[in-house]
Amino acid sequence: MARVFALDGEHCDLALRQSLQNGLRIYDECVALPQAHRSVESGAFKNSVFNLSGQEADLNPDIFSSNWFSGVSAIIIPTEEAEAILSNASKRKQALEALSAAIPSEFGNTECCIGPELECTPDDRDLKDWVPGFDSPGCCVGIYSASQSKSPDMSKSGISRSHRIYMLVCKAGGGLAAQRFHYRLSGSLKKGMSLDEALAEGNSPGAQALRRVGTAAQRNRGRILCMAADALGLHGVDTLNDMGCPEDKAYRVAVCNLNVVTNSIQRVSSHSASGGGSSYQYFAGCVDTCSSQGVITASNAAEGFVLFSDQEGSFKVSVKNSACNAVPFSSVRIHANKDLVTKAADALKTMHSKDANAMSAHVDRKWISQRFAWNGRKFGVDIEPPVLLGSYASETFTSVWARELGLSNCRAIRLEPEIVCLSATEPAKLRAAARHVLGRTK
Repeated sequence: MARVFALDGEHCDLALRQSLQNGLRIYDECVALPQAHRSVESGAFKNSVFNLSGQEADLNPDIFSSNWFSGVSAIIIPTEEAEAILSNASKRKQALEALSAAIPSEFGNTECCIGPELECTPDDRDLKDWVPGFDSPGCCVGIYSASQSKSPDMSKSGISRSHRIYMLVCKAGGGLAAQRFHYRLSGSLKKGMSLDEALAEGNSPGAQALRRVGTAAQRNRGRILCMAADALGLHGVDTLNDMGCPEDKAYRVAVCNLNVVTNSIQRVSSHSASGGGSSYQYFAGCVDTCSSQGVITASNAAEGFVLFSDQEGSFKVSVKNSACNAVPFSSVRIHANKDLVTKAADALKTMHSKDANAMSAHVDRKWISQRFAWNGRKFGVDIEPPVLLGSYASETFTSVWARELGLSNCRAIRLEPEIVCLSATEPAKLRAAARHVLGRTK
């Protein structure tokens, strides 16, 4: 039977442990991190690290998420530029509208296909043009603020104080490349291939596809950040050429201060449980710190993110722990999107019986309208995205498990949303909600 470990028994209850063991083989292992769970929405495992034998066949592809190599990229922006937008209510509103209009999304336009394709030239360049944007319900981009304690003069100690910092943050995945890689890998594993065989040159998906999907999400986020910076008038963002773009194109991607990778897979030299041979580490819904620049973890959408810095204020932190150097990323999902949209539609329908012009039944709609925007399909109602309706709980691990995760010498910095564009409610769910609120004949 596959072995499942946890830093503490509470991280892996009986139901999760059984789900993990059902998906693993005798030589596989799994480490459940704090906030480990299986999503009630997608069925994907979160905050778990898998050590998978590369030589054995019959691996269940359901342990993998289709959102391969997704993550977060961030740029530090000048305080004066950010506050020039945030200090003025009219400028804030204009910035929100411009930002939501600038970012393509599969949930605002069903004909929009996000991300690069998996197919490429022999030197890993795109074969044709592609659209950057939001590829999943959890995507976002915008300005976040935080209070960071640091010294105004890095050569002097003892004079640290709180500084207000601002970042342009993007959370998104690899789009089409990630979806096709997942489809091909799942197909090969179901045919009885081992991971070594499926990821070898000449097979499907193959080594080149793994390289492509490994950079797709980062390239997508880099282009989204450029689009967001232009929409917000942040002209000081550094950019460089996208080396994977088609030969007749010249895409630019943002130079990021932080880049965090999740749902990654990497080959390691030996597998202790099988007595040698190849193995693969898969970071399901958690931060692969070896492949990342910095450490960021997500809370719910209204709270934002948690960023870690060292004692001097640098974001280049090194993490070493017994859980393959991984850090939790996903906060725990507590409600399915469908349930939340249905509940919001019921509340809005009740409001419509009293006021036909009512636009939202959210208890915190004024605060949300000042900070969030989204560009969804037009069905007559515009219900808030599920991430604002309570789909995720707040993160809870930083105050309890920092020492065990190798973060005890780091400072946790809360990145709070200021001007943020989110993925809209999925069209099918929004259409059903509109019919419920407005009546089937409208």
